[in-house]
Amino acid sequence: MLVRATKKYEELKIKDNELKRIPKQGEEWEVSEERFEVLTKTNKYNVVFVEKVEELETATKEAKKETAVKKTRKKKE
Repeated sequence: MLVRATKKYEELKIKDNELKRIPKQGEEWEVSEERFEVLTKTNKYNVVFVEKVEELETATKEAKKETAVKKTRKKKE
């Protein structure tokens, strides 16, 4: 899951255990579901350290190409 650091890391001067450094506000990285729970709910500081980055799934459509067929008729004389 992709997460983004909040300003709480820098305000409290706390190192992330997995990164081994203090992440900057807005920095993004991958974490597991369990780690996300710790960083948002079950930490001893009762602080939200990260926010989930919404991954936009873009649906790609195949454009159907329509071609007009011009019908011509020769005049009979």
